[in-house]
Amino acid sequence: MSEAVSQVTVKITGFSFYRPRLSSVFVALLLVSLLSLLFVWSRIHAINLEYGISSLERDIRDHEQQITELKTEAAYLARDERIERLARKSLGLRAPSPGQIIRVE
Repeated sequence: MSEAVSQVTVKITGFSFYRPRLSSVFVALLLVSLLSLLFVWSRIHAINLEYGISSLERDIRDHEQQITELKTEAAYLARDERIERLARKSLGLRAPSPGQIIRVE
């Protein structure tokens, strides 16, 4: 029992309008919807990547500042005057007498 689906033709003063097939309209709407979703997803993904990049840049600036502070502290701790003062007070070291210095050639 197969019946052929015929297109309905409406004629108005010489013009004819064909009822579009529902499946082709559905496919067209589906394609437009998928393309729209793809575009929105790509924009959301790009925005998330931008947030991630700005967060990493902020972390880099913080770490660079921390490196600068640590270099300054290391330079302060490595001063000869400070080390000599600690050696005399904490360790009880003293300057060598002239007889204790031996030159090796």
